[in-house]
Amino acid sequence: MPEIICYFSPQSGYAYLGHGRLREIARAAGADILWRPVDILKVFAEGGSTAPAKQSPQRNAYRKEDIVRWAKVRGISINTEPKFWPTDTLPACRLIAAAQIEGIDPADLIGACLSAVWARDIQISERDSLVRLANEVGLDGEKLATLSDSVEAADKIARNTAAAIEAGVFGSPTYFVNGEMYFGQDRLLFVAAALGVAQEPVAQEHLS
Repeated sequence: MPEIICYFSPQSGYAYLGHGRLREIARAAGADILWRPVDILKVFAEGGSTAPAKQSPQRNAYRKEDIVRWAKVRGISINTEPKFWPTDTLPACRLIAAAQIEGIDPADLIGACLSAVWARDIQISERDSLVRLANEVGLDGEKLATLSDSVEAADKIARNTAAAIEAGVFGSPTYFVNGEMYFGQDRLLFVAAALGVAQEPVAQEHLS
């Protein structure tokens, strides 16, 4: 089975925009997505990147325009000024790791965390919110929240982060297919091509 490695932050706007399309590509290719939540601040620091919230007013103004364009293409809602962004992502990262420790595919939980930030104004650094989000996607939120406090969950995020840095990752989302790195959800067309999947149709109305 082919694999897509996805290094990401659960507060990443571009990870949010690409989440559904990545899953479509994986289904079409019969590929497994290896989800790797990371401590994004460490990744930024080691990769020489500036966190989006700390970038220049000009870059942030452009980013807001860009995410609106992509949200139209993807057919999803997005808030260009989310109430709880940036935030501490480690609680959500550890919750996702807890699901993986339990042998659960975390894709729905990841999507819930991303949409919580970018479409619902829910604080993903708070335990009660994370329990609620896990419950909403049919998981045992209390159990996962308890497991997320474990050394095992914290170690899993630390290992993901170290692996991302070693692989040259400098931002979120970053995908790997057959050892090739693709940074940013706008590179998903290359991910699809690498897996022999047809490109995403873009309706003309989305570009107007």
